[in-house]
Amino acid sequence: MLSMIDQDLRGLLTREIAESGRAPTPADLARLAHLSVTEVDAGLKRLHENHALLLHPHVCKPWVVHPFALAPGSCWVQSPKQGYWANCLYCGFGIAAALKCEAVISTRLAGEAEPVVYKIVDGQPTVTSDVFHLSTPAAKWWDNVIFACSTFQPFRSEAEIDAWCNRHDLPRGHVFTIPELWAFAVDWYGRYLEVPWRKRTREQTLALFERHKLTSTFWSI
Repeated sequence: MLSMIDQDLRGLLTREIAESGRAPTPADLARLAHLSVTEVDAGLKRLHENHALLLHPHVCKPWVVHPFALAPGSCWVQSPKQGYWANCLYCGFGIAAALKCEAVISTRLAGEAEPVVYKIVDGQPTVTSDVFHLSTPAAKWWDNVIFACSTFQPFRSEAEIDAWCNRHDLPRGHVFTIPELWAFAVDWYGRYLEVPWRKRTREQTLALFERHKLTSTFWSI
């Protein structure tokens, strides 16, 4: 169970990453949160256990604070101010949505060789013809969230997805159009930098899925 202090810590951490592009040191985070380093470490561990962020294995250090990645991910998100890593295009869109800024997101089609760039201009993606495939179903995302994000990839067309799944022995999952993905990212991440940050309940998550007509078994949680 996350306390309000834990959730406030998560919000503060997210805003600091948005400001500087990296996580603050434990001492700096403790100072900003008016907590001891011991209290910060305990809070981060509870956030990790409740799937509100991901710590490195065996050390209390943030690895992923969605939508931000703190190690090189598959996407580079360039905002007017600075750049950020994201582990998938969904999170890359989420960074632009949370920052409420224009952005240039560089990644690779299908996670393979061909580079591709997606731009957010005037609050909308400029590319609308591509699609985004999520292979790992929602209930399994936090079994290994790094792996799950790696299976979320953009494609030029839906026709390419089955061959990709067969080639890499991955299941076919849900397909968004790029505008649908952007709308979902805005709804999920658009308020992540606001105060206070609060983790969604299961009921709130299901309601968000319902708003986007995500009612198949893929989205069962």
